[in-house]
Amino acid sequence: MANATVSIYLDSSYTKKDGTSRFYIRVTLNRKVKKIPLNLYINPDYYNPSTKRIKEVKEVPDAKKNNLYLKEKESEVEQIIIELERRKQPVTFTNILNIYENKEVNGSFIEFARARLENERNVLKANTYKGLVWALDKLERHHPNVTLYEIDEDWLESYRNLLIEVLGNKLNTIYGDFSMIRKYITVAHKKSIIKTNPFHNFSFEKEDGKKEHLTLDELDKLHKYYNNKHFLDVTSHDDRGKTYLTGLKYQETLQHILISCYSGLRLSDLKLLRYKHIENDMIIMPMAKSRKNKEKMLRIPITKRLESILDVDGNKKPTDKIYQGFVRNSTDINPMLRHIMKEVGINKYLTFHSTRHTFAVSALTLGMSIETVSDIMGHSDLKTTQIYAKVIDDKRIEEMSKWNKLNKLDDNDDNYNQAVCPDCDNPVLTFEKGVIRLNKLNLECPYCSQQFSYKIAK
Repeated sequence: MANATVSIYLDSSYTKKDGTSRFYIRVTLNRKVKKIPLNLYINPDYYNPSTKRIKEVKEVPDAKKNNLYLKEKESEVEQIIIELERRKQPVTFTNILNIYENKEVNGSFIEFARARLENERNVLKANTYKGLVWALDKLERHHPNVTLYEIDEDWLESYRNLLIEVLGNKLNTIYGDFSMIRKYITVAHKKSIIKTNPFHNFSFEKEDGKKEHLTLDELDKLHKYYNNKHFLDVTSHDDRGKTYLTGLKYQETLQHILISCYSGLRLSDLKLLRYKHIENDMIIMPMAKSRKNKEKMLRIPITKRLESILDVDGNKKPTDKIYQGFVRNSTDINPMLRHIMKEVGINKYLTFHSTRHTFAVSALTLGMSIETVSDIMGHSDLKTTQIYAKVIDDKRIEEMSKWNKLNKLDDNDDNYNQAVCPDCDNPVLTFEKGVIRLNKLNLECPYCSQQFSYKIAK
């Protein structure tokens, strides 16, 4: 053990009104002393200073039990010092006290993180909690004994290599794993359990995945399938060959998809949507994803398109749903959504969250201001909505690039037509075959101002 000694100490210099004094653990380190208070008091008359224990006499009924307690506490601090030395961590009063006072910590990162996670369980969103548990379970499978003190930049790099090369995890999965580790390492650092935070010099990135969405034409196509009740005829067969009509759930799911496409509602919000949330031709409801103590109200005007999908006719009670059936969980609804897309002939890999992307891109395409779209979607930061604006800008660039086909290119390229001035023989216009569908063009030469007609070769 380092140049340190641990012993039990009764401070009889101070006595309470009942005549008892308090026990301490006295740690001597490089001739300096630190006292750790214990929750145990006794009359100094029943203390043996030579053995540093309580006299086991009949006047002190719990003497034997309390002596065991004192021995355990003394041993606990000694073990902390030994463990710090084993990990090659500085044996200081600060490090000793940090580990001693954090009862959930025995150095194990897994135990520390789980204890913190359980304390946060009631304030975390269900999906956030589940994601942290998954990441922690994965870490425990591969590094069950990793300590807070072992997690440095080299360890983080080796764990990233394991996730990529051995487990084949994708970038966003790895991002979630490291976000969990960073969360609890940061807590440990703030509590001074560890001296440095390895994430100060270690970075990990999240991939901006392609936000797949439906075009306006595809949305029209889906709406027509819904109106025609196409999916009501869908059937399934059991092992005995018996046929069942199962199309109703697909028709209901298509309705839920369209509602979200026209309103931008999340799956969690759609599940809560009731008739009581309809006020003055608007959906007004608290957003399910609101942060704690920061409830955000959604205010979504009901367009004619949206109204045609909602079930708002007839006598409705405030708690009645305004759609058919029930909104399924993502694990059930996403396979059904992809079945619908395949049936309709839309070759895109979509999830239910793609309906929000569809709303955002469609709204911006139709000319709605980005600020309005951001407010309707419940975004807390305009930067989130700007991702969708970039999708539209990329489409603009793609379309505008078609003008580049009119650039003057190699005269010998058989894929291009070139109009030459009949007067001065200078090239006036070069363009890709098939881009201009007219039979002829009326042109004016920029060199000699000659006007002429050019017949386009097909």
